[in-house]
Amino acid sequence: MPVLPIDRRLSVAPMMDWTDRHCRYFLRQFSPRVLLYTEMIVAQAIVRGDRRYLLEFDPWEHPVALQLGGADPGLLAEAAAIGAGFGYDEINLNVGCPSDRVQQATFGACLMAQPRLVA
Repeated sequence: MPVLPIDRRLSVAPMMDWTDRHCRYFLRQFSPRVLLYTEMIVAQAIVRGDRRYLLEFDPWEHPVALQLGGADPGLLAEAAAIGAGFGYDEINLNVGCPSDRVQQATFGACLMAQPRLVA
């Protein structure tokens, strides 16, 4: 499959319980170049869980970004390295999700209050 430039005029936001591989397959029908995102995946789940289940995707989904959730720089770095090994086009840190479920775990939008940690 040829590598096409990413069209950044449109982006489909990463959404928990929505942007799974089935949703991305459907969305890919609209444009071969729009950047698609995974659901947010908690860094700890990638480091300690079933990586293949969490990270495997079809090459047809490219370009696709892996969105990570977490607040531990070490775990995030390890999860990003693992994700890069699976061939994602980008790795994205969730610093925008306003969900109460995410806020309780101290990541997502609440990280905006901790710029030094995010940097």
